[in-house]
Amino acid sequence: MKVVKFGGSSVADAEQFAKVKAIIDDDNERKVVVVSAAGKSAAEKIKITDLLINLDKLRLNDSDYSEVLDKIVERFLKIKNNLKIDFDIENEIKIIENNLKSCSSDYLISRGEFLTAHLMAAYLGFKFIDAADFMTFSNGEIDMSATADKLANLYSENEKIVVPGFYGSQNNNIQLMQRGGSDISGAILANILNADLYENWTDVSGILMADPRIVSKCKRIDSLTYGELQELSYMGFNVFQEEAVQPVRVKNIPTKILNTNHPHSGGTLVVDRIKRNSKQLITGIAGKKNYTIITVKKYQLNKHLEILQSVLSIFQKHNLVVDSVPSGTDSFRFLLPQHELKGILNVVMSELKSKCNLDEVYVNDNIALIAAVSTELSSRPAIAGRIMQYLDKSLINIRLVIQEGSDMKIVFGVSNADYEKTISNIYKNAVGQ
Repeated sequence: MKVVKFGGSSVADAEQFAKVKAIIDDDNERKVVVVSAAGKSAAEKIKITDLLINLDKLRLNDSDYSEVLDKIVERFLKIKNNLKIDFDIENEIKIIENNLKSCSSDYLISRGEFLTAHLMAAYLGFKFIDAADFMTFSNGEIDMSATADKLANLYSENEKIVVPGFYGSQNNNIQLMQRGGSDISGAILANILNADLYENWTDVSGILMADPRIVSKCKRIDSLTYGELQELSYMGFNVFQEEAVQPVRVKNIPTKILNTNHPHSGGTLVVDRIKRNSKQLITGIAGKKNYTIITVKKYQLNKHLEILQSVLSIFQKHNLVVDSVPSGTDSFRFLLPQHELKGILNVVMSELKSKCNLDEVYVNDNIALIAAVSTELSSRPAIAGRIMQYLDKSLINIRLVIQEGSDMKIVFGVSNADYEKTISNIYKNAVGQ
């Protein structure tokens, strides 16, 4: 049995709905379908979720939201009417309209997935199961045990169902996941139902080795491990939600990332272990711009834990989440996204200098972090050195190098200005065209 998830672009309009149906009809094992809210298409430039967020802001500010509401209603009625779907969506929309004055923001924003899933279920002839009836939150986290128990009461083996992604419930109240949460919903269902395969259908034919806006004719990753996917997602790959990896990983359920618009063009398979071509140095390259490095120095700092504790307490006081990197016996570096320091950097620096008994404190701004990811790094440690040689020959100034303890990722810190050049250089030399 396969659990399949379709992203917003895959269900954006009637034409995309028809593509989904063709994919489902092509394989009888695709029995559990998870959908996002209708997204953007050539004809529809705004995602339903974004329209609902706008609607929510307007109604909370007692502003006129009729135009936005009409646009949302029009989108759903257009899909229904174009495909002649036998479902009374008008009644479901009326219920939502009646709740607008008193409902929570999570309830309202989740209605995109709710209505899209209702239409898809009716179109496919599948049973609709509301995620709110089984996807259970406890203290802000999914309670897998409670979720499995509730789903068992709603789902019969081999039944064909459609489920809205992106939300569940806590104490009988709708609770949203983070954006992209439909990936997580699908992965959780694959876990609970012990799926043979979890298919994640998007608008790209798998995962590319690097950003195609930077590397033209970039190669596709045909297969990678769960660990590699998690590291790449954390460092900026947006094809697959990072938190969606663990539910399938713990049960070793293969995941395939496919293209709804080109279903037979191949994709990327995610599995537990892979035997690779020894000529390929890395699996993928990802990165993020706009980091700040705060460096603190004190003679034999590694022996003064009380000083490190006082430094960390200042970060904690300002609600800053930092990554720390020891850079010698006398110094530590702390990495923070630049936006988190906006408006408070001078205050933080002043407190570090006045309260922590340090010899020196300084800042490097506009730093980009670029990760080269591969399970090969553990068995071939010389890869890191070879990549550094490539960068050195290109006169790229490396400000920071972090070799992860997992030996799956090496991170290079460079200036924002060298971001694209660094990714292109690593790809050219470590992957090749």
